[in-house]
Formats: sequence, structure tokens, C-alpha cells
Amino acid sequence: MREEWKASAYAENSKGQAVWAKELIEKMALKGDESILDIGCGDGKITEMLSHLTRGEVVGIDFSPEMIGYAKAAFSKPLFMQMDAQALSFNERFDVVFSNAALHWAKDHDAILHGIFKALKPKGRAILQMGGAGNGEKVFEAFHHILPAYAEYFEGFESPYTFHSDKTYETLLKGAGFSTYQAHLVSKDMVHDTLKAFRGWLETTWFPFINRIPSAHQTAFIEAWIEAYVALCPLDQDGRVHIGMIRLEVQLSK
Repeated sequence: MREEWKASAYAENSKGQAVWAKELIEKMALKGDESILDIGCGDGKITEMLSHLTRGEVVGIDFSPEMIGYAKAAFSKPLFMQMDAQALSFNERFDVVFSNAALHWAKDHDAILHGIFKALKPKGRAILQMGGAGNGEKVFEAFHHILPAYAEYFEGFESPYTFHSDKTYETLLKGAGFSTYQAHLVSKDMVHDTLKAFRGWLETTWFPFINRIPSAHQTAFIEAWIEAYVALCPLDQDGRVHIGMIRLEVQLSK
């Protein structure tokens, strides 16, 4: 399913993810000479930002060939490579591994963590943030409100997201070889200025659900989902949509 990303749509509708990435970059306290790996680089704009904060090599990887193609066309400074986060092929190449709003799309986090450990130089570090347990709870609740009308299309459907809690992730971290590690959940308020912006985000990042519906019925499905969400979480006085998100933030040292 991840191969069906629409890179240009993501670039237009990922404002919330970009805000969080900038916050995460500040926590890295870069000195300016680090080599950096950005896992799940998407359209490349955050990788490009990182490339201006260091003299070292900056590499962005993503599972989606379309995302990598878009990033290569848009930005020339970083190196972009199509690669599965669950099968990293680097050996002691990076001082820092960074990932924002990406790893909840992968299932095998044991493989991801062992790949990160191998990719880091001795004394290297990683900072990762992804969807955590309880992420987008009201979006899921709205989906389940409308599901009875669309149940036939979701027989055998499995959510593409893996939302770990801090406790389950620390259990994974214990066996990954890092000298220090910590994981904690962070509550975030994702804000969309208009219903149109909310719809763009929904269509862009929840496409595995939408793609289950025949194309002739997708518009009605999306509109029903939005209506159900707004019934649960009314717009604020400025007409903005708020989404309660839970992020799992992980910091590691080799």
C-alpha cells in the first residue's frame, strides 16, 4: 500500500508533520559536522532542511519510489535512495539517524532498530518520532461510525499502522544493543486551518482506507468520514479542525 503515495499531494498536505519535524530537529542540537540519515524522508523537504544544518553527508531514504523521485527532482543537495526501513543496508556510516512521522507505517520494528544500530557510527545517536498508542483516536472512531455502511469493502482489512506504546517499545529496545535508550509518548494537537485542508490530509495519509472503496463511492465515503469526525470534534471558533495525536518519541545512543 505504501507504494501508492502521491508525493505532490503529500508535499501539499503535510504541514502538521513538517511542524513536528522542525521541533524534533531542534532537540537534536546539531553541531554542524554530523552525517545524518533521514528515514522515511517523504517528499524530501525535511532532508533538505537537515542538509543546511551540517557539513556532513545527508541521506534520505523512503519506501516509496514516487516519493524518492519527487525528492530527487525537488532537491539536489541531499542524497535520496529508495529503501525499506526494515532492511537498511548501511554500516557505521552516520553520526545521527533521524525519523519523523514515518515508522508507524512499518511492522518489523526489531529489524528497523537493528538496522539503525548497524548504520550508526560508534557513539552515534538516533531520534525518532512516530505515531504511538492512541494516535488519531477520534479519526478511527469516526471511521467506525460510518463503517457499517461500507463493511463489505473492509472484509479482511488490516490497518497499515503499527502504534506502539512506550512500554512495548522499550521492550524492543532492550534487545537492540544501544548503550542508552528512552521512549515516551507525547500528545500533539494537529491543526488544519480549513475543512478543505483536513480533507487533503485525510486523502493523502489515510489512503489505505479510502482505496478499499470503489472509486465511484470514494467521494461519498470521504465526506461521510469528515462529517462523522466533525460531529465528534466540532470546529473551533475560527473554523479550524483539531486532531488529537499521540506520538512515540525515541532517543538512542550507540
